[in-house]
Amino acid sequence: MAAKRELPSIDNELIQPRPRPNLTNLRPRDEIPDDTVESNSRALGEHWGASTRLSPLPSEERTLLASVRLDLPEYVDRQLKLKIAQEGGTKAHYVLKGLATIGFEVHEKDLRLDRRKRGQK
Repeated sequence: MAAKRELPSIDNELIQPRPRPNLTNLRPRDEIPDDTVESNSRALGEHWGASTRLSPLPSEERTLLASVRLDLPEYVDRQLKLKIAQEGGTKAHYVLKGLATIGFEVHEKDLRLDRRKRGQK
């Protein structure tokens, strides 16, 4: 059995930390089409023996999502969290449901309790 090598001391890094990397020259890569990502994911999954049984939604069933930041009074947020804990769902579900109640057009397929569970109903 080989003798364990002693780990290097971190004292020098605690006294003088490493310089931060310069990230100013990093640029985002070109847009990659969904079909390319899907086929690459399936190829990797098959190579490593992972399940690749994803049933993609037809493009007409997909809803493009927008990210929205929302500030709520704490007492409203507490009520929302309690409702989610009791009944399930997401904050987005209850916001969409509320908007639908006051007359906004919200498609029924977008009113699922939890959009993250695509394969379950």
